[in-house]
Amino acid sequence: MINVDADLCLGCQSCSNVCPSQKIIRTDTREMRSLHWKRCKEECDLCVVFCPGHALTLVPYDEGVPEPDVSFELVACKICGSRYATEPMLRRIESVLPDNMQKDSDGLEWIRICPLCRRNIEAQRVTRQMVLGRSRKNP
Repeated sequence: MINVDADLCLGCQSCSNVCPSQKIIRTDTREMRSLHWKRCKEECDLCVVFCPGHALTLVPYDEGVPEPDVSFELVACKICGSRYATEPMLRRIESVLPDNMQKDSDGLEWIRICPLCRRNIEAQRVTRQMVLGRSRKNP
């Protein structure tokens, strides 16, 4: 059975991605992410091993212990406003990523921008570079 330290959980869903029994249920709404760990009698510890926050531990099976639940508000993208990640996830990335890699040359904080906006901005930059490169070759 799984014990969850809610203070260490990042809401990253790594545990649910590796659970072979699918005993970890994740639910995302527009503004919230929830994780629910069902009672598990298996001795598997993949979720514990893959938890980057070290929030999970195996404990003896006990029918009387409530199934753990954790919920997080999702953080809004600074460009489009869509909600895409939990604050603990973003803080964790910021803590391990060197300062010089957290912003691009224009000062944008990539961590605080959703993947779709990142992709669109990067596509625009690459397109601009290609057009400029072609115009220099063909005066």
